[in-house]
Amino acid sequence: EVDAPVVQGDNWEQLKKGVGQHLGTPNLGENGNIVLAGHNDVFGEVFRDLDRLKPGDSIILFTSQRQYVYVITGTQMVAPIAVEVMSSTPDARVTLISCHPYLVDTHRIVVSAVLQSP
Repeated sequence: EVDAPVVQGDNWEQLKKGVGQHLGTPNLGENGNIVLAGHNDVFGEVFRDLDRLKPGDSIILFTSQRQYVYVITGTQMVAPIAVEVMSSTPDARVTLISCHPYLVDTHRIVVSAVLQSP
């Protein structure tokens, strides 16, 4: 139930404005790994509830022309240096990333989802 703008870039200043799309990742609906990051405990807590998502849940992302539905395939906790979760993929995928646990932020929660066929 997140309703936030997606901005280009995922540094501190961009994440104050909403969800940040990691530069160099593909557009919605394209093959590859779209990496989206958001805060969990400051600036609106946009990704506060990522840990409530489970496989089979849907993520709906909108552009001005259409919507894209991605289905969650899994969640993992990783160290902040585990940048391999942002690697490109051959399929159309979205990866949501935030700090975890709430107010502690020693790890990253990573939620992966694949594009549902149109």
